[in-house]
Formats: sequence, structure tokens, C-alpha cells
Amino acid sequence: MKQKDISEKDFKSALPQTSGSFRLKGIEAPIEIYRDRFGIPHLSAKTVHDAFFGQGFVTAQDRLWHMDYDRRHAYGRLSEWFGSDELIKDITMRRFGIGATVKRDYQAVNAETRAMLDAYTAGVNSFIKHSNSLPIEYRLLDEQPEPWRGWDCFAVYKVRHIFMGVFEGKLWRAKLVNTLGPEKAAELLRGYQPGHLVIVPPGHGYDGPALDGLQELSKNIGAIQWLREHPEAGSNSWAVHGSRTATGRPFLAGDSHRLLDTPNVYYQNHIRCPEFDVIGLSFPGCPGFPHFGHNPSVAWCVTHAQADYQDLYVERFSAEDPAKYEFKGEWKEAEIRRETIRVRNSAPREIDVVVTQHGPIISGGPAEGYGLAFKYTATAAPYVGFECLLPMMRAGSVEEMDAAMEKWVDPCNNFLFSDTNGTIAYLHRGQVPIRPMANAWLPVPGWTGDFEWRGNIPFAEALRIQNPKTGFIVTANNRISDKDYPYYIALNYVPEYRARRIFERLDKIKKATMQDMKSVHGDRVSIPAQKMLWLFSRINPPDPFADEALESLCQWNGAMEPDAVAPTIYSAFRIKLLKRFLEHHVGSLCKEMFTATGRGAPRHLVELASVMAAMVEKDDPSLLPPGTTWVSMATDALSETLSFLKERFGDDMNGWSWGAVHHTQPKHPLSELFPQHRNLLNPASVGMGGDGDTPLAAGYASASPFAVTLLSVARYVYDLSDWDNSGWAVPLGVSGHPASSHYSDQLPVWSRLDLVPMLYDWELIAAQAESHQVLAPES
Repeated sequence: MKQKDISEKDFKSALPQTSGSFRLKGIEAPIEIYRDRFGIPHLSAKTVHDAFFGQGFVTAQDRLWHMDYDRRHAYGRLSEWFGSDELIKDITMRRFGIGATVKRDYQAVNAETRAMLDAYTAGVNSFIKHSNSLPIEYRLLDEQPEPWRGWDCFAVYKVRHIFMGVFEGKLWRAKLVNTLGPEKAAELLRGYQPGHLVIVPPGHGYDGPALDGLQELSKNIGAIQWLREHPEAGSNSWAVHGSRTATGRPFLAGDSHRLLDTPNVYYQNHIRCPEFDVIGLSFPGCPGFPHFGHNPSVAWCVTHAQADYQDLYVERFSAEDPAKYEFKGEWKEAEIRRETIRVRNSAPREIDVVVTQHGPIISGGPAEGYGLAFKYTATAAPYVGFECLLPMMRAGSVEEMDAAMEKWVDPCNNFLFSDTNGTIAYLHRGQVPIRPMANAWLPVPGWTGDFEWRGNIPFAEALRIQNPKTGFIVTANNRISDKDYPYYIALNYVPEYRARRIFERLDKIKKATMQDMKSVHGDRVSIPAQKMLWLFSRINPPDPFADEALESLCQWNGAMEPDAVAPTIYSAFRIKLLKRFLEHHVGSLCKEMFTATGRGAPRHLVELASVMAAMVEKDDPSLLPPGTTWVSMATDALSETLSFLKERFGDDMNGWSWGAVHHTQPKHPLSELFPQHRNLLNPASVGMGGDGDTPLAAGYASASPFAVTLLSVARYVYDLSDWDNSGWAVPLGVSGHPASSHYSDQLPVWSRLDLVPMLYDWELIAAQAESHQVLAPES
């Protein structure tokens, strides 16, 4: 892309005005905006309309380009900005059809929700109209922002969650079955391990068997055979009852784990009017506080529940009339839309988007005779989940908050909440379809009518608990229920490791304090590492260098500390050992498992790594190649590990400390297009402890060790005895403007596992404000 003659001074001139006043149409009374020393806006309005107008305005001040980027991603329009490099992504998003559903969603929600969306939208557009400066990204691209529309709020929310579902796992299992056969695939797909912690009831281990999928994997082999020729993220939270805290009131704490976007996925803000007073984290482009926040009476937070709410149907198209597909012996007309994707500096690209009664075709199509239809709760019917947002903000108790969640759709969450009366509670919120178990495993035939959805798990029967005997509740993407729950939720969950460490930490604390909560955030002990430690004492070192490495490992306690060398050796060793273990079972698919992205192969790789750790701990050789033992395989893996680390980081083992090689890599979407501005666009990198198995989340892809790709994008502790003692931190800052002092000013706080104040008292907010701004009605 042509380089722009833009200076650092131009970056600074793009910053918005955050003090003084604006006179604006569309508001009913003055809106006051105070920004604290981290630039976080605290907004006070006189009406509900003005509160959401103000939320839209301040979000646009800080994140206009960010929300516009997400909107274009949702609609498959990134190529207009980035050129042909984003064309495949745009084609994919056009096929998913978010843009085709959001106007319907906007019309379907109730009047107060639509009024909220309209007020937020008016605030965004008022900023665009009246601001003297726009984000520097528009100047770099020589573009202008388009007006915001109420339905765009649905689009940016959906694009943030569509890939958090399970459809990629079903595609990967189809590949396993097609390559290995159902018997071998079933042997490897063992699911959640017996004895690992469940969420409900707290403290109980899963008492069911390992998965046995042979029957389901064998059922529909014929339907998935055509895929042989047509191939195509987590969090922690916990609630502590007042009986186990120093104040006698609950703590609600945790952190959200996602990819590190630049700017950050979440936006810290605080809005007040006579009807509510809420501080929390929003998605730029969406009103309210859907995942994290508190009002005067209730605090709430989420982790991803890993639920299965996406299915894949193999559609069979007519050879005589390719626009028709088969269903129950009849040929039905598919919807076919011709869409044009504009591409910067290239000719437009036209594609056909095909939709059946099961959803859009995301792979294959009429020309191939078969296609893969994608059915998703957020797009299969009008999305009315936003109707929960206002009731959440007004809820005065745990009971009212629970009732407010009835219409929640997607994503399915482990919803933890607590009130100032002292109740702590858990609810599995969101729609999980009821359908045959075959749908859980693989793409299913769309033409038979045997695999249709039959409603959702009734809200009254959703898993929930209040004030358990343990005195606390822990969620960390682990299995939700024991074997007795009558409804299917999901096949795959994250292993218990993070949940187990948090549970054990909390179980030892009888009078919890804010410092205790921060300490749990920073727990770096790896349970799978501890399971493997015995192996290192059994390896005979072939040379002094290996002897030094083994001595480091044998003296190690499994804590992924940033200044230690052992975590680096262990992490590389685990990858090499897992590769050797899997090559025997999956053959040619092994390389793909270690290089693939998304939630298909990588998700199964995590599960298989957990199986391996359990087998190592028990010295169980049952899945090893004939003639090998764990010690012999580990000996070879260690040799390979040390060669890899020497080549990557040099011969001096002292330079291999975990924090030196395991670090964040925040990258602005435009930094590759405009490399001369990379130092301004990309925030600093920091070394980290922890990994993907520790409460201090710092996961990395096996294909590119050890750059941190999955981490805590927001940490928080709500103190229900004193809201102003609450705290939070994000890995960058509240502002999306690279030249802003608040672009990454929370990074030092976040990296030392501390929190910045979550100010709630308005006198305190006004007294400590960095800036003050008034939005006044136009006279």
C-alpha cells in the first residue's frame, strides 16, 4: 500500500477533545463526563436515552476506528480497506451471513431495547459529525467513517463470538474419521477426564465415563465422505461468599481470556442516570455491559461455557437443478444471493451466497453437489439477547438478575453474580438446542429430517446454584455438570487444571482479602507439569549440557515463573513429547494438528495433551508405540528439545528464562501496511509467566512457541463490601488512539498483576478526574 507522509505530530493531532463542552442535537439535558487518571470515562446523565447517547459518544471518542473495523469484519468488507489480503476472510464472513440477519434482529427486539440501540447510535454519529479530529487510521487509509446504524451493534457483537462456537471441532472430527476410521478416532476422542472438577456442584469431580463415540462416529460416514475432497479461545471467574472473606461480604473476581487485540476487545466505562448506575466492560459498538459489570446492588461476570450451539448439516443438491436441495424426499429451493466484494486497488469480486433451511452454505455448494450448512443460535432466528441488557443494569438482587437472563442467546456463559445482600450465584445462561447426539459429533445429513433442532434447554432447567456449602464457586471453562444432568451441553471442555488450582487456593483461605484475590489471578503453577516431573529423574543425560537441563527440571516445582529456565525446557519438551505420542496415532494429520489455527485441531490437541499428562503420571503405556516406554520416548524428546532451544535461543541456558522467550506481541491491524509507523501503532511487548494451563493465562500456539497469543484481556475484582475498593486492569489501555497517553498505560499495572481503581463514588470521581467534559443540548 502506498506510504502516507504522516508524522508523529499528525498522530497527536488526531486525538479527540475530552474536555470543555459540545452543544449537540438529540439529547434532553446536559451530560457530564469525567475521565479518571487512566482516561476511563464516567458519564452522568439525566435520562436513560442520554445515558446511552453518552455511552455511544465516549466509545466513539476512544474507539471509533476499532468499532468500524469490527463492523467491516462482520459484513465482509475489510478488503475495501486492506485490499486482496483480506479477501478470503471477507468471502468467509459473507457466507456466514451476519449482515443478512442483523436488520431482522433490530426489528425483533422490544421497544426499550431498540430505543437503547438508537440512543447509542445517535451518540456515535454525533461524535462523527461534531469532532474536529478523527482517528489517525482513517487518514492512513484515506478513508472516512460511515454513519453508525442500530443494527451494526448486533454485527460487531456477533463477529466477536461466532468463532467461539464448536463447528470447527465437528469439521476436525470429520477429518479424523475420514482419515483414521471411526474406531481409531473414537480411541483418541476421550472428552472430559473422570475425576476432573465440575462447576456444579462445586468441589465435585466428574463421575461419568470417558467419551465413547464409536457408535455416533460410525453412523453418518457416508454423509461426510465428500469432505475428504473438500476440506476447509477461555477465562477464569470465582465468587467467594462473605462467610469466607475478611469483610463479611462477597468478592467476585476473575479474568477474561482472549486473543490480544490492539486496541483491546473490551472498553472500560461507567454510565449513570436516575434508573441505573453501572460500571463495567463493554464491547466497542455495543451498548450496555453484557459480560462484566456492577450496579449499586449486583455484580456479574462470565467465562465461556464451551457449550454446543452450532451444528453442521451436509446438504445434497439436485444434479438437474442445482438451486434445489433435498429434504425428506422433496426438493426445496435454496436462497441464492449474488454479492459484490469491493477490493482496494483491485477489481471487485462477485460471489454467490447460498442459504438452505439449515443456514448458509459455508463450504461446497450446488456446483459440487453437496454443501455444508451452518446453523447457529445467534443467526438461525431473530437475536433478542440484547433484551437482557437493560434488566441487567436495573437488577436489584441475585433473583432479579437470574430472571433477567431468560432471553439470553449467545454465547453460552458460566454466569457468576453476587449481590450486596451477600448471595453468590451461578447460572449457565444461553440457548443450547435439543437435538440428536449425532449432531454433537460430526456434520449430519441435512436431507433426512432426522437431525433437526427440537427447541432449547428450558430456562427453568438451566444449571444454577446459590450459596453452595463450599462457600465459593469456581468456573474456568471446565465441565459444568456431572453425569446426572439430563441435557447435553457439550462434548469438550477445557481440562480442570486452572479450575483445580483456583479451587485449591480458595479452599485454604478463610478470611479472604483483596490481596488474596489478586494473588489467585497470578497463580503460575502448572498441574500437567507436575504430573511429568518424575520422568525427568529417570532420564540418563547423554552429556553435561543435558545433565544441566535435567538438574534444573528435577529441582523445579512446576511453577511457570518468568525468571526460571525450567519452564522453557518443559514447554518445549511437552511439545516434542506430544508430537511423538501423536505421530503414532494420527500419522499424516500430526503436522496439521500442530500448525492449524481456530478451534478445531488446536482444541483437540489440548485435550490429547491432557490425556498424555494423565498417562504419564500413571506410567500407563497402553497408547504408546510397541516397544517404547514413557522414559524412552521422553529421552528422545529431551534430546530434540535441547537441540531446538539451542538453535532458537543460543547455547547459554541462562538466557532461556521463561519471561525472556515467552512474551506478548500486541500488533495493530495497520502495522504491516504502514511499517514506518509500526513503533507508534504497536504497544510494547512484555515477558510473562504462566501458560495455557495456569490461572495466570498466557497460552501460545504450538506452531510458534512461545509468543503469547491467549491471555487475560481484562482482570477484575468486585468488592461488594465497598465498591470503591474494587479494581480492574486491561493489558493495554482504554484509548484506541496510538498517540494517546492511555493507549497502553495500564500495561505496567497489568504486567505486575496489580489493578487500577474501579472508581464508583461520584464525589470521588469528580475530585480525582483528569478531565471534565459537558455535552449540552443545542439551544
